[in-house]
Amino acid sequence: MSAIISFNSIPETKQYQPQMPFIQLIITVVIVVTFPSLLRAESVPPIAKMESRQLLEKYCVSCHGPDDPSANFRVDDLALEITDLTTASRWQKVLNALNSNEMPPEGEPQLEKEAKADFLDQLANVMVSARRNLSDQAGTITMRRLNRREYRATLRELLGVEMNVNELPDDTSSNFDTVGSNLFMSSTQFEQYMALGREALDEAFEWEAAAAVEYKLRFEAEETTQKVRDYISYQLDAQKRAQEWTKLVDDAVAKPENASIVEEIKSGPLGNHRHIFYRSWKKFPGVIAPEEFGFKTVENNADKAVTALSPFHLPYHRYYLEQPAIETGAYLAIPNEHPSVLDTATINFLVPFKWPVGNYVVRFQAAVTDDATPDRQFIEFGINPRVEQAMSAHEITGTIEKPQVVEFPLIMTRGNKERANRSLFLREVGTRDHWQHTNRIADAGRKDNHGIGRTFALWVDWMEVERVPTAGLPKAPGIDVLGPLVQTDYSPDPNELRENLQRFALAAFRGREPTATYIDQLVAIYHAFRQSGSKHDDALKETLSIVLASPMFLYLAEPHSAGGAAQLTQNELANRLSYFLWSGPPDQALFDLARQHELSSSTVLANQAHRLLDDPRSKEFVNGFTYQWLGLNRLDFFQVNLVNHPRFGNSVKLAARDEIYETMAHLLRNNLPITDLLKADYVVVNAILANYYGIDGVHGDEFRPVPVPADSPRGGLLGMAGVHLMGSNGDHTSPVERGVWVLRHLLNDPPPPAPANVPQLARLAGQVLTTRERVLAHQMEPQCTSCHRKIDPIGFAMENFDAAGAWRTEDSFQGVDESGKRDPKKFLKWTIDPTVTIYKGPQISSFVELRDHIATQKEAFARGFSKGLIEYALGRPYGFRDEPLLEEMLRQGKEQNYAIRSYIEVLVQSQEFQTKL
Repeated sequence: MSAIISFNSIPETKQYQPQMPFIQLIITVVIVVTFPSLLRAESVPPIAKMESRQLLEKYCVSCHGPDDPSANFRVDDLALEITDLTTASRWQKVLNALNSNEMPPEGEPQLEKEAKADFLDQLANVMVSARRNLSDQAGTITMRRLNRREYRATLRELLGVEMNVNELPDDTSSNFDTVGSNLFMSSTQFEQYMALGREALDEAFEWEAAAAVEYKLRFEAEETTQKVRDYISYQLDAQKRAQEWTKLVDDAVAKPENASIVEEIKSGPLGNHRHIFYRSWKKFPGVIAPEEFGFKTVENNADKAVTALSPFHLPYHRYYLEQPAIETGAYLAIPNEHPSVLDTATINFLVPFKWPVGNYVVRFQAAVTDDATPDRQFIEFGINPRVEQAMSAHEITGTIEKPQVVEFPLIMTRGNKERANRSLFLREVGTRDHWQHTNRIADAGRKDNHGIGRTFALWVDWMEVERVPTAGLPKAPGIDVLGPLVQTDYSPDPNELRENLQRFALAAFRGREPTATYIDQLVAIYHAFRQSGSKHDDALKETLSIVLASPMFLYLAEPHSAGGAAQLTQNELANRLSYFLWSGPPDQALFDLARQHELSSSTVLANQAHRLLDDPRSKEFVNGFTYQWLGLNRLDFFQVNLVNHPRFGNSVKLAARDEIYETMAHLLRNNLPITDLLKADYVVVNAILANYYGIDGVHGDEFRPVPVPADSPRGGLLGMAGVHLMGSNGDHTSPVERGVWVLRHLLNDPPPPAPANVPQLARLAGQVLTTRERVLAHQMEPQCTSCHRKIDPIGFAMENFDAAGAWRTEDSFQGVDESGKRDPKKFLKWTIDPTVTIYKGPQISSFVELRDHIATQKEAFARGFSKGLIEYALGRPYGFRDEPLLEEMLRQGKEQNYAIRSYIEVLVQSQEFQTKL
């Protein structure tokens, strides 16, 4: 497991409160930025077809012509070229009226269904183009603040700390979180940045103070065995005490003088319950309370004593003691069956509270048993056993005779102060997923083990945690420049303080020199805190937190005073390149090239782009761009119904998400064609996902390319479980969502927004229909047909994947009655038929044929990918002025067989990337 696992948190969002209430932290930071006039060149307007005019003349001009137009709205003088907002608004009214079936009115000739669908399709797409062109920024890149991802990465590079920034406002109100026009700043955010900056400094100073600290502690899992023995003894003792007490009740029931009490109890609402006399023990005179036998009760309830009569888990606990190697390790089981006295299914390890923040290594030694089926050979690791989701999963291949050691890094932060956040655990994958708690699975497990309980699949020998010292390693630049000032008790002389504050600000401002006045203000604030009684380190952190809330830190500013376009400075170019490919600040190598005025050389710039992509920090680009380009936010929309999809537990979902990122990373690492995302003869998976896909011979936690046969449904985005999950609601598939996703992200043909009054599929929810019948019923209206004739065939051809991306050949529908219970009369099962005719395309009869057809649309896919890159890199929406850059990216990409880095190389060498307006 190579990825660093980090668990961190910050206090709840709060207003920033300086340690000195009487000091007003008002810092005047002047950034001279001249915004040029947004002179808009004449755009290339969308043009409606002449057929549109003819259609309006035939059906609309009689009422909306020059003579007394109805509603004072004319269509005879509508311009076919949409060059202004007024014309766009008038065409939008036409679109809305036809979509809502308001026009033509009843009694007037109606448009033929096919003609109306064609017209609505064409006009809706024209309006999308008009909105884009009329809002085009004409190449202007707005000065923007760091988005959440960039802010976190910048703090990491400056201070060496990982911060939880999820409480900051969401940045993705447009396609990409890099678009400057959406990255506004509010007073509340300023307070959040002050608090986050102070928290980051606290974290960084603690790391520095504990740089040389070493700790190591091991937990031997066989301690569980004694717990089992103790708990069995406890259960047997409790059973004996329960039998003694219940005999007193039985004797009281048998006494003739208590016959009337017995009849009274029998005539009650629970009179037939077999334990009713024990629960009504207080009615019998002379019966001693259960407390006297060690059973605590609430309101004289005897449930605990009654439960102790028949220890439900006792056979399973005895079965546990019959297992081999229980004196040297422990077995994992499912909740409510594990023999631990704590009744958990985990191996727990509490990191001592005196251990500080820092880099840790977690290790455990484990093995599989002879009863471990392929899907039961994975152990989850996490922090806080009460949290349902684990942090990672690890395949176990060792045996009890030759156990396997698993090792991976862990970052412990100030957010791990609470006990729950210091409790590490191991458990079998899926044991906390909902499906493990269903009677169906539990019953199946007991049947497999003669009615006792599930067999044991995983054995753990020991678990240990070690803190890794960082003394002697390179320090984060923001800490390194402070030198001895990071010490708790220190008294810097005036020159030392000023010099170190200046160096810190220079590092924080990413190479932009702070003014002397600004440093004077920082020095004054530090001394003000000191004079009020603050210790050195507190005064310093308060002062530095102001730097981290300054516009020079929070904004990617590119000041420009002259009109028109201007070249980025070398330093600005270094920042634009690093924030494009790292989402973080430049490293020293980039700054050195900028200082030597070499970075703008096309060769140097291309070489640096490749170097940045080869660096592990490019993961920020892979994850940030891919998540937004492919719309992966839908992965977070729904929880998978694990009753109907029992194999798609939390660990499989995490792996399915990572498959998308890891595939992109594989393309970038090896400069492979982007068309591999449409169709490939390999998948990039780890053992847990390979097991889910039914691919044999894949072992280990690392993602790696694995070949698949030509007829495999896997390979490319359309074979990924995560993609199919986005085209569902977590339980049932949605051919419409899947079709829209393919059109938008693979074919660069996004359908226009649906009209507000389109009939919803929900109206068919209770009807017993196949998925195809349900969707086709939605197409009865022309305003639905105009889009769905392109969308639905694609979705139907993908129906062999269920809601969780597993392959299937059948589907079913189960309706419910008025009480919400399953209604046998509302059940339908059918064989999936993927045969469709693609709109203006071929007829296909299988998913593989659909994938092959989509794989031929390389140019369309490359165009959508390139548009996304331009918008993400330049921090503004793609506009018509970017067409020449787009065409050059497409030309060179095609010449290089669609190699993914070719698109990035052309982009960073372009004039658009290297200039500012």
